[in-house]
Amino acid sequence: MAEERKPRILYMEDDPGLARLFERKMAKLDYEIVLARDGQEGLQRYVEEGPFDILLVDYQMPVYDGLQVLRKLPEGDARPGVIMLTGAGNEEVAVEAMKMGALDYLQKDLDGRYFQLLPVVIDEAVKRTRLEQEKRRMQAELKRYAAELERSNKELQQFAYVVSHDLKEPLHTIRGFAKFLEENCGAQLDAQSREFLGYIMEGSQRMERLIEGLLDYSRVKFNELKLTRVESEKLVKQVIQDLKSTISRRNAQITYDTLPTIQGNERMLLRLFQNLIDNAIKYCREAVPQVHISAEKHDGVWEFGVRDNGIGIDPKHAERIFIIFQRLHSANEFAGDGLGLAICKKIVENHKGEIWVKSRRGKGSTFYFTIPDKENAHA
Repeated sequence: MAEERKPRILYMEDDPGLARLFERKMAKLDYEIVLARDGQEGLQRYVEEGPFDILLVDYQMPVYDGLQVLRKLPEGDARPGVIMLTGAGNEEVAVEAMKMGALDYLQKDLDGRYFQLLPVVIDEAVKRTRLEQEKRRMQAELKRYAAELERSNKELQQFAYVVSHDLKEPLHTIRGFAKFLEENCGAQLDAQSREFLGYIMEGSQRMERLIEGLLDYSRVKFNELKLTRVESEKLVKQVIQDLKSTISRRNAQITYDTLPTIQGNERMLLRLFQNLIDNAIKYCREAVPQVHISAEKHDGVWEFGVRDNGIGIDPKHAERIFIIFQRLHSANEFAGDGLGLAICKKIVENHKGEIWVKSRRGKGSTFYFTIPDKENAHA
């Protein structure tokens, strides 16, 4: 840790005797002192020899008095703390000085006892000033980081769109010529050639799905979240309708409790339920996949559960499955691209919630996610 520098004090005092006395009294203390004979010289030294931690300003001075000095001090984050000194002031001057930004106001006494108070007042003012300056510095730094992060996110999003477009073009060409070969030259190809052609078509289709998945992930990750009041039960009914062919083909049973109205992004939450319900059906070897959706409120947070009777997950992989492109099964066992749960995680995080799974191999899984209750929030 860097050693803290000694406080720098600019003392504006038109009485040379008091100025020198102040220097001698403060000599034993760890201050760096700069003297100015009046307000005009003080302001000049402030500009040319700064920065200073504290300005000690006498109220009655030629050219500029103490209040005029306060008015002429440049505004800004580096402005030091000001302590006003006077031998002829009154409460009105003190109030005016404090209104104009002075940290403290000391009355000079004939016996010079105020010199005993000055070190305490100065040290306290230095602490307050440095804390305030550090606070402003950190706020400016955070603002700069936020702006940089926003710029970086926009660049990454634009990059994702550009790359996906450039990757799709050659894929379309590959698929187009592969289809041309299949339709026009299929009869002339032997069995092995037709098999290879099938691999080309299948591979290009999977690559296109991966690109689309990456685009979806980037949209979820970078797009601004617009919240409205959303009926989660209505979303589940919509998902059941959208997955009607899959549900019918697998004879799946989808049930749900009474589900709440929550504050969220309807499009993203629809995608969340769709991914979780679709996965529950897909990763099930039972003749009748059974999926149940529930919701309970705990400490101002809605906790949703999507329970299935599927193949289950080894607990050691409970976190890995939410990482992009992480798959526990080969494409031959279960179709997929390793993006579905990563997208779910990002959707929940965008809603300031958490997602996790409780499961055992062969015993089904329950995926939980939370959405903070914002019943009184405005859409």
